[in-house]
Amino acid sequence: MPNVTGEIHAEFAVRSGLTQLVRKYHASPLKIAKTFRYENETVLPDRDAHRAEQLGVYIMDCSPGLMSGDHYEINVRLQEGARVYLTNQSFTKVHPSFPEGGSTQRQTIHLEPDAILEYMPEPLMLYKDARLDNETDVHLAPGSTLILSDVLCPGRTQRGEIFQYASYRNRIKVWYGQELIYYQNQKIEPTSMLLNAPGCWERETHLGNLYIFSDRIGQRHLGGILEQMEKIEGIHVRVGASLTYKHGLIVSMMGAHAWELQHTIAKAWQNIRSSLLSLTPLTIHK
Repeated sequence: MPNVTGEIHAEFAVRSGLTQLVRKYHASPLKIAKTFRYENETVLPDRDAHRAEQLGVYIMDCSPGLMSGDHYEINVRLQEGARVYLTNQSFTKVHPSFPEGGSTQRQTIHLEPDAILEYMPEPLMLYKDARLDNETDVHLAPGSTLILSDVLCPGRTQRGEIFQYASYRNRIKVWYGQELIYYQNQKIEPTSMLLNAPGCWERETHLGNLYIFSDRIGQRHLGGILEQMEKIEGIHVRVGASLTYKHGLIVSMMGAHAWELQHTIAKAWQNIRSSLLSLTPLTIHK
């Protein structure tokens, strides 16, 4: 395990009917900014009021980004019934790496019964010659819900950096109790892959995903998102969605611009907040 160069530990719990940040630790350059509260509205008038209560949290990186040899650790735990929206301030930037080096990040998420975490970070950008190994472990309890997004950019496109990074590896494991219910192991090495080949990336340059895990996910949620995707106009994004082996739904998309993928993810997110959580969309200002 490489030496940790940035670290966050955050634990949330319900106190007096409201979600609170009850324990936190951060080590520079990572930082937890001041929390704020959302006044959600429920889709159903008779929905329990506590279901709409939610805490917003920003993660900050005070450095230019991940340098060669950096290792970030992010640990988040939600106690029973806690409701959190988590994001970061700006793109995660990964700088060039030495041939034998690279950057790593590990995220660990624990959700106790009936907890809800919506983790919607800004896109990830790998500079020329960058290497990143990213790993996310998720532990779900009955009744808990995770909504997680990611957007991968090909580099600083305005500088002509399109697929000039060295490698990107992204592993995601999701546990429901003691059972491993989802495992993704993705590796992209542009120099050794024909990314523009038919059936691969072709002319697309950006990749996005929305992951939804809950033991209440079903076919009707998939149908609702697919119907919502068909209504999106004015952008050119290829989108697909499917249920996972158990308790999960993944929406994947490819396009030529990060903002197009973010817009598409936002539409799917709005749909699942309504159909699964009975909540209206969040309005996020950054």
